[in-house]
Amino acid sequence: QKPASPMQNESMFLSPMSILRFTITALPRSCVVIPCSFKMEEEYVTRLRVLWVTIKGGYMFHTDPDDVLDNFKGRTRLIGNPDEQDCTVEMDNVQTHDNGPFCFRAERENERYSFNNSCVFIIMQASPDKPVMSSLPEDIKPGTRVAVKCSVNHTCSSHPPQITWSVPTARETISHSHMGGGVWETVSAVTFIPTGYEEKDEIVCTAKFWGGKTQENTAFLSIRSKYRLIGLHPIFFWRIFPYVIGSSLVFILICIFAGVFIYKRRHK
Repeated sequence: QKPASPMQNESMFLSPMSILRFTITALPRSCVVIPCSFKMEEEYVTRLRVLWVTIKGGYMFHTDPDDVLDNFKGRTRLIGNPDEQDCTVEMDNVQTHDNGPFCFRAERENERYSFNNSCVFIIMQASPDKPVMSSLPEDIKPGTRVAVKCSVNHTCSSHPPQITWSVPTARETISHSHMGGGVWETVSAVTFIPTGYEEKDEIVCTAKFWGGKTQENTAFLSIRSKYRLIGLHPIFFWRIFPYVIGSSLVFILICIFAGVFIYKRRHK
């Protein structure tokens, strides 16, 4: 089923404010939430049905799943509450061809309504946003608590990115906030306690986005080594230990053979 022409048998409500951004970004294979609100007289809001249509007239979202285009079936759902004049919709498993435009419409019984500023284009991201890490102190003393944050922007508020760290963390706090324009921010705030025996002088924050894509950021760790005075890290020592022993044995054997040879020459 397809709706009639966008303006046929429809009433136009001129909202004093823009209810929808003209463009919004999305990450393929992830999901995108399209924030949307509308304004109309309270008497019209009751029993109002929210619809989203494509430029060709098919339904990207409909309250009756059977009316949704095959390409969008099972991938779109209404998040907003029409009774609160909220028409926010979510699209999951975003495809590279889901560019739109997609336009918000409403129905109540046999009446259809359209609104100004009600269409949106989706711009695809080539890759996820890179996480941003807070600065770390210099010359960290082993055994002291270090606080660090990793934040990343995304467009899928129902399935925010999972943030992981390359070091053991003592405590973690996760927060989410809407930055506006269909962009959300997820922040992981952690504390960790360096020992001075770290094998790598770096800390990596990795964000795994809904749909499977990942992005990471790396920061340098400046930690005072407990072995700085003798200039030898224990991990480095155990790595070179076999080579040191091997070289020493070879040297000892050479000395023994040389001594035997010299001894025999002198006693001939």
